[in-house]
Amino acid sequence: MKVLFVIIMGLCLNVSYAQEPDTTKVFIQAKELDEVIVKASYLTREDDHILAIPTKEQRKHAVTGYDLLNNLMIPGVSVERLTGSVTTPSGAATLYIDGREVGFREVQSLRPKDIARVEFFDVPTEKYAKDAYAINIVMKPLNNGGYTQLDASQGVGYLNGDYNLISKFVTGSKSLNLWAGYSLENPKSSMNENEIFNFPDYQLNRQQFYKNAGNRHTEEYVQASISNRGKKYIWMLRGGMAWNDIRNNVNNGMTDYWQTDESIKDGSILNIDSRNKSYRPNVYFYGLHTFSDTKSLDYVFDGYYSRNDYNRFYNEDDASFHSLVQEDYYYVKANANYSMAFSHRNRLAFSLFEFMRISDSEYAGTSTYNQNLRSSETILFADYSQRLGRFFFDINPGLSFLTYRLKGMEAINHLTPRLQARAAYKIDKVQQLQFTFALGNTYPRINTINNVEQQIDPIIILKGNPDMDNSILLNPRISHTLNLNKFALQTGVSYFYQNHSIISDYYIRDGHLISTFRDDCIYHRPSADISMTYKPSGSLNMKLSGQWIEHLVRGGAGHRSLFSISGSAMVNYYIQDFSFGVSLATPSRDLIDSQIRRKTFWQYQLSAMWNHGNWAIEANANNLFMMKNNVVDELSAPYYSFKQRNQSRNYNQYATLKIVYSFDYGKKTSKTPDYEHKNSESAILK
Repeated sequence: MKVLFVIIMGLCLNVSYAQEPDTTKVFIQAKELDEVIVKASYLTREDDHILAIPTKEQRKHAVTGYDLLNNLMIPGVSVERLTGSVTTPSGAATLYIDGREVGFREVQSLRPKDIARVEFFDVPTEKYAKDAYAINIVMKPLNNGGYTQLDASQGVGYLNGDYNLISKFVTGSKSLNLWAGYSLENPKSSMNENEIFNFPDYQLNRQQFYKNAGNRHTEEYVQASISNRGKKYIWMLRGGMAWNDIRNNVNNGMTDYWQTDESIKDGSILNIDSRNKSYRPNVYFYGLHTFSDTKSLDYVFDGYYSRNDYNRFYNEDDASFHSLVQEDYYYVKANANYSMAFSHRNRLAFSLFEFMRISDSEYAGTSTYNQNLRSSETILFADYSQRLGRFFFDINPGLSFLTYRLKGMEAINHLTPRLQARAAYKIDKVQQLQFTFALGNTYPRINTINNVEQQIDPIIILKGNPDMDNSILLNPRISHTLNLNKFALQTGVSYFYQNHSIISDYYIRDGHLISTFRDDCIYHRPSADISMTYKPSGSLNMKLSGQWIEHLVRGGAGHRSLFSISGSAMVNYYIQDFSFGVSLATPSRDLIDSQIRRKTFWQYQLSAMWNHGNWAIEANANNLFMMKNNVVDELSAPYYSFKQRNQSRNYNQYATLKIVYSFDYGKKTSKTPDYEHKNSESAILK
């Protein structure tokens, strides 16, 4: 029984994939020297990235991969530990473990003591060239043995819990992993919304409000994998199942209608019940082949099937509207990257991507419809990089081809060029000037390109639009970095342009407001940012960031503009087995979907952690003494406008307590990355 227990608890793989083969030996030797040198230096600038080797304090006082990324305090990199969001002024960062792209669960479960170093690619090249910003976490080598880890996080202030088991067993070149987990949250919310409908002959006003609405969300997953590592190859096979259940319930809300100063209907009882559940089996395969010291090939196959059931019931006195949708959704992603290095400090790489999506949906209830969508997107990139003395450049041209077809319609095709260009000049050992330029494209979301109509309340009818064009994106940026012994700084200015920006469109038809989509707007966003880190000692680390953004929209839906100045600050203090942290973020304003003005609130967090041996306990207090934080959304269009004030328990004061325990058996091994669990895509119009 003991042997069986060890085998079961040890099922898992270390997804610790090798660096590019031509640099692995050099890096291993160099890092031994770096760890001696970096003791007097905060960060080290390499050709196309910033190298960070965590300090003893930063490593000890972290229990997840996101904790460590946050503790490193890289200027310009903002880490949201709970959600796994990592953002930069260049855009969202893509995360990798030993060169393999990974997701939230994999980074969340990394054991910091098993991380050798972290590479921050602010000038991404080769396989990272497609990313606005890339972060590669390099793990320490594996040994034989295994471990099992249990972690539990519980919230106080609203129902919130996350519980996970991770187990791994390594023998020789083979590794087995097992993951399982369950999470639950239900932050009650309140809403007050005022809407104005401009009909041809009159103006109708509606006010809706409710309190303590339920927002229950549960997730469950189980996953297993096996991998094998040879001298010139690595492969990994993984499969499992995930379940999601999201329920939103409004009970005894109120709705009032009036025209000008005359009340039409007061005190209508409002009830809304919606449920979106899915189950998703999935399979994943990764391979890496090292042909020589200068050539390598890696490839990924990632696919899943998802059954999505959406059920929404709207009741307002005697008016009822029902949306019932059952969807079968198939997703396949295939990617291959081939890299070559040459003798003159130059490299050439090719990347091929294929994305396939199939959605078959049956709509019932108030509206009955069958919707079938098939889409395929193929992207090909070539990447060339060269270093000439202090000057470095990378050019990454590509082509994107998208084809999709809706039931009963001709296929729609888009062929679009893509380009990433980057250049850097190393002013001296601690300063670098960088320029980046991106030409890309984006397509309408799959839940908007359909022929479905759904009436969701007495006035509004949702309608898809299959005739929207793809958007062209332009994004130049100039930045400057400075890395001293105890101080690091990043400053930058950038400009973002998007044509055919997709926004909601409203018009009147037969006494109803039709809510659909349009693509004839142009969006501009100039911005400037500054971020600095000061590390006076190993025990005290501080970071301060600020940003200015101007949003400008021009086009068929009218002109809009909005500017925002926001900032954040963070301080960490370490003492023996304890660490203490404070973080603060100012309110901000944003333009959602190029159309909706959003205003957020002050946020702050106090945290304390005790870490000793195999145990770690972390307590967080969020927004203490704040009870009225809310998010305000506003929209103004010719036929429709609204102002909505949302308040949620997770906007205001709450606390969390997390306990982590792990035990090793056999020889100690590196931490396994956790199973990546992300929500299924869906083409359902909601």
